[in-house]
Parts: sequence; structure tokens; C-alpha cells
Amino acid sequence: MKKILIALLLLISTNVVNHVYAQVRSDLRQRIGEIRKNNIDSQSPLSELRLDESQKQRLRSINSMFDVLISGLRKEVKRMKLEIELEKLNDKVDVEKINKLFDRIAQTQASIWKETFKKEQEIKSMLNERQLIMHEKIINRSFRNAKKANPINKR
Repeated sequence: MKKILIALLLLISTNVVNHVYAQVRSDLRQRIGEIRKNNIDSQSPLSELRLDESQKQRLRSINSMFDVLISGLRKEVKRMKLEIELEKLNDKVDVEKINKLFDRIAQTQASIWKETFKKEQEIKSMLNERQLIMHEKIINRSFRNAKKANPINKR
């Protein structure tokens, strides 16, 4: 009987020790992952690219022109969406007007995508080969992070 109790006690204590050890390893792995993530996030993409002064200036001008153009287009899309909502509130809904607004929104959204593509091409044209590789890594990393943050892919 004593041997059975000792064997049970050893079995239970072994399981407890294994569980505690696994928990400690899991916590350690999680902390290391967080540290790595913080190190990657703390570096700015510009510093990772190691741009020279002329490249930084060109990038600023590309981004500022893009921001001005896109902000106007986004405001236009918002305005058209509000027009649609306003039209829906009317007693007699003008379906033709709503359809035209949807078409204009689609055209404006396509313009935004085209300008985004154009901006990316301009940025890529000013980078050297090493910087292009880093740029692609940064884009892929930000895409993965965005996907993790919002698993439902919305446009």
C-alpha cells in the first residue's frame, strides 16, 4: 500500500512540476516575443531605410503632395456618402440619383487607389536596391500587423 501511495505521489508531483515548467517556458517565450515586437516597432521605417538627405526631402514632398490630393478625394467620398444618406431619408427616394452617386464614389475610390499606386512607384524609383528590399520588408510587415489587428479584411 505504501508503495502505491508513494508511486501516486511521485506521479502527481511529476505532473505538477512538468506543468509549472511548461508554464514558465510559455511565459518566457511570450516575453521574448513582446521584446522583439517592441524592438521592431520602436524603429521608424525611415531609419530602417537609411535614406540620405536628398531622398528624405523627396519622400517628404511625395508624401505631402499625396496627402493633399488624397484628403480632397476622401472628403469628396464622405460628402457623396452623406448625400446618399440624405437622399435615403426623403419620402420619395430618387434611385437614379443614388446610383449616380455610387458610380461617382467608385470612380473617386479608383482614383485614390491609382494615386496610391503612383506614390508607391515614385518612392520605389528613388530607392537603391538595398533600400527597395527593406521597403518591401517594411510594407509586408505593416500589412501583416494590420491583418493581425483587423482579421476581417475591409476596403
